[in-house]
Amino acid sequence: MDNTGVLNSKILKARIAELEYKDLTIENIRRIYIEETGEEPPGEITLYHSDELPKSVKEYDSGFDGTVIHFMDLETGLNESYTITRGSEMGEDSGKGPHSDWFYNLFGIFGGKVQNQYQDTKHFDKYVNKEINNVIATEVDYLKKQGKEIDTQLTKYGIGHSLGGNLIQMLQITDQPFESILAINDAPPSIYQLAMLDFDFQESIFLKFNINSKNFDDIYKIDPEELKEFAEEYYQAQGQSIHHLTIKEEILYSVIGFRGFLDLGSREVLTTYPHTDGIAKYMNRVSDENLYIIQQFVAKHAPAYEKSGVDGLNRSMFGIDQKFFTLIDDIKQDWKKIFEPPKWKRGAVPMTIGVIGFGSFTVDMPFAYPVKEFPSDFFSNQQEFISRALEIKAKLQDLTEVLPSLLALVGEISEDLLKIIQVHVEEMLGSIQRMIEAIGSAALDVGKNLVKGSFTNNLSQHENILTVIDLAVTIEQESSNIQNSYQAIIDDTNDFVGEFGDAAHAHGMEHVVNSLNQVEGRRYEGSDLIRYKNATDGRTIEVNLSSAVRIYQLGLDKCMEKEEALTSWRRLYYTEYVDDLEFRKQRVMNAIHQMEANPRNYSHLLPVSSSDVKVTKINVHEFIRPLDPMFQDSFEGMYHYLREEIEKAKAMISRVRKSIEELFEEDQSISKLFELR
Repeated sequence: MDNTGVLNSKILKARIAELEYKDLTIENIRRIYIEETGEEPPGEITLYHSDELPKSVKEYDSGFDGTVIHFMDLETGLNESYTITRGSEMGEDSGKGPHSDWFYNLFGIFGGKVQNQYQDTKHFDKYVNKEINNVIATEVDYLKKQGKEIDTQLTKYGIGHSLGGNLIQMLQITDQPFESILAINDAPPSIYQLAMLDFDFQESIFLKFNINSKNFDDIYKIDPEELKEFAEEYYQAQGQSIHHLTIKEEILYSVIGFRGFLDLGSREVLTTYPHTDGIAKYMNRVSDENLYIIQQFVAKHAPAYEKSGVDGLNRSMFGIDQKFFTLIDDIKQDWKKIFEPPKWKRGAVPMTIGVIGFGSFTVDMPFAYPVKEFPSDFFSNQQEFISRALEIKAKLQDLTEVLPSLLALVGEISEDLLKIIQVHVEEMLGSIQRMIEAIGSAALDVGKNLVKGSFTNNLSQHENILTVIDLAVTIEQESSNIQNSYQAIIDDTNDFVGEFGDAAHAHGMEHVVNSLNQVEGRRYEGSDLIRYKNATDGRTIEVNLSSAVRIYQLGLDKCMEKEEALTSWRRLYYTEYVDDLEFRKQRVMNAIHQMEANPRNYSHLLPVSSSDVKVTKINVHEFIRPLDPMFQDSFEGMYHYLREEIEKAKAMISRVRKSIEELFEEDQSISKLFELR
C-alpha cells in the first residue's frame, strides 16, 4: 500500500473516512491528525462536499454522497486531494428517504445495468478538479508576482467504504485519476458493471467468447468462472493501484465468490473474531443457478429504476406506480359525481295564443328540465384501469416465478434466516395471488366491453363500474399488505444474530478503525479517541480524550463569554452612573461659571422689572452630592465576586487538562490537542 502523502497511514485514512458518515469538518480532520501523528496537519485544508455542488440533471437523486479534502501549500510543494466516497446508508435524508444505495448495490453492481451513482461520482470528481485547479491558478499567479516558481501538479488519492469502495474502484479502473486508492470493506466491482461502462471491455468479451449477437444480456450466460478469470487478467494493470483493507468476517467479503464479482489489486485481511471464520462458509452454499435467475430478474427491471427511480421500479416490477393510484382516485371521484343531483337547465317553447278581438300571437313559454352530465373521462379512465390491471397481473405472475428462487437462495445460506423471512414471503405471495385472481375475475366481467368501447353514457353499466371500483380497493389493500411484508422482512432480519450479526458489525467503520489500532492504551468509540492506563492498584483508568478536549474548549469558550459579558456590564455601569454623574456635574459647573462671569445676562430672572435695578455680581455656593459609597461598594463587590467565579471555573478546567496531561505524560501530542482551535 502507498504510504506517501499527508494521510500516510491506514488508521488516518480510516478514521477520516468514518467522519464522512458523521461530521467531516476541517476541525475534526485536524483533531484526528494531531491525535494520530502529534503534529498539526500541513498546509491549508479545503473541503468539497457533494451535496454543496451542482448535480448532473436527473429525475431523482441517485443517492451518491462524497467529500474531497484538499491540502495545499504550493510554496512547499504540497498539493494533494483525497476523494472519500460514502458507503450504503439505510435511506436518504437521514434514513427517511428511499433506499437508493441498496438499490444501486442490487441493480448497479450485481445486475450491472444501473450507472447513476458511478456517473455522479465521475461528475463530482470532474467538478472538484475544476474548482481546485481554479484555486491553484489564482495562487500560482500570486506567487509568480513574488518571483517564485512552484510545482502545481495535483496528486489525487481515493478512499471508499462499502458501496463507496466500489465507486472509487470503478472510477480508478475506468479513468485512473488517482495515485492510489484504499477500498475498505468494499462492495467488489462486477464484470457486468464494467461491461456496461467500458465498451472496449464489452467488445473484448464478445470476441473472446464468440458472442456474435452483440446482445449485452448474453454476457450473463457465460460461465462465471471463465468470465472472471478473463476480466481479472484484462484489468490487472489498472488494479495495481488498488489496495483493499478487509475484515475477514465482514459481510461483503463473503460474496466475492458470487458470479461476476472481481478481486483486483492487493488486499490486507484482518481477522477480528477468533470464535468464527466468518459467513463465507454459508455464502459458498449459494448455487449459481439461483443467482442467475435473480440476476436476470434484476437486469430486466434495472433500466426502469435508472430512468425514474423507485416509482419507475414499482411500475416495472409490479405494474403499479403513483399514476395508477391517481387513476383509481379519479375513477372514485367520477363515480361519486354520478349520484349527485342533476343540474337543471332553463328553456323556452314557442306557443301561439289566440285572443277574441285581438287576433293571435306567438310567445316563448319558459320551462326547466334536469340534465345529467357524465364526467368527460369517466369511461376512458375505466378502460385505462382495466388495461393497467392486466399489466399488473402479468408483472405479478413474473414475480411469483422469481420469489421461490429467492427463498431457495436464502435457504442455502441459512435455515434460520429462511425461517425468519419465509412467513413474510408467504404472506406476500398470498397477497399477490389474491390480486391476480381479482384482476382475472374483473377482466372477464368488464374487459370485453371496455376494449370494444361499447360503454354508453347511462347507468345500465353500474355493475361493471362497481366491479372496477371493488378491484381498485383490492389492489390498494393487497399492495399495502405487500409493502408491510417487505418492511417486516427488513425489521426482522435487522435482529438476526450469531455469525451474521458479527458480519454486519464487522462491516462498519468503527470496527475497522479499532481493528487497525495496534497501540496499547488507546481505542476508539465512533470518531472519539479513548485513552486508558492501568493504575497501581490494578484498576483501569479510561479517558475519552476527544470528549475531554471538547469539554475543555467549550468550558474556556463559556468562560470567555462570561468575561466579555462582565466587562460589558462594568463598562455600562461606568457609562450610566459614574461617567454620567461626572458629565452632569460638569454641565452644572459650566452653567455656574457662565452665570458668575456674565451677571447682567440674568437680570430677567429678578422678581422686579424696574430698569433702575441692575445685576452686577452673581456668587453661587454649590454642593453636589457624590454617588452613595454603598452603591459603588455593592457594584464592585458583585463584580469582583463574579470575576472570582470565572477564575475558579477556568482553574478547574485547567486542572482537568493538567491531570490528563500528567496521566499520559509520555504523549506530547495531548497538549497540542487541548490547544487545537
